[in-house]
Amino acid sequence: MTPSEYLQLIQPHLVRLFGEQNVIPEWDVAKNSEDDYSRELYCPKIDVAVGPFNIDGNVNQNNQSIDQAIQNSYDLMSELVERSETPVGDIQRFLALRNRNPRCFMAIELEASGTTKHRLGDIANTSILGAIGIVVPLTETNRKSFIRLKKYLEYGIDVDKLPPSFGNVLVITPNRFLEAIVDAA
Repeated sequence: MTPSEYLQLIQPHLVRLFGEQNVIPEWDVAKNSEDDYSRELYCPKIDVAVGPFNIDGNVNQNNQSIDQAIQNSYDLMSELVERSETPVGDIQRFLALRNRNPRCFMAIELEASGTTKHRLGDIANTSILGAIGIVVPLTETNRKSFIRLKKYLEYGIDVDKLPPSFGNVLVITPNRFLEAIVDAA
């Protein structure tokens, strides 16, 4: 399945859960930016961004809105943590590791190809840009690669080679992610 085909499956469910204005496919993280994030920085496109968004100078208010979205979606977040391919601990530990100054509530990458370096970039981008990062590997090869990459990053943290990072990223298979958002109230 291609990322576009999978996006067509999940987008209606994300819109139902979060509202059309809060679901942006192929989100250019600097577009409509009213803060210091500009084209002078690396500006990735996220396959799907879920708001609320933090793209203006009202950082405290925006982060409060994102925190509220996390609380409003607590049951869904719990389901996603349970369905993750990579262990992240319980929901409380996972939410404690969320990005505290994200560009959006959830940054979702749908990966069907790419190199290991691209996949590492997907993990970094979802972690940096979303309060919650979600990577959906669309092939078995990518699923295995993302699991190895998350283990590599966790090893780097465990042996003090890397500061605590990327703990806000879940790797979830396409079926498990779809089931979670379909079942969510």
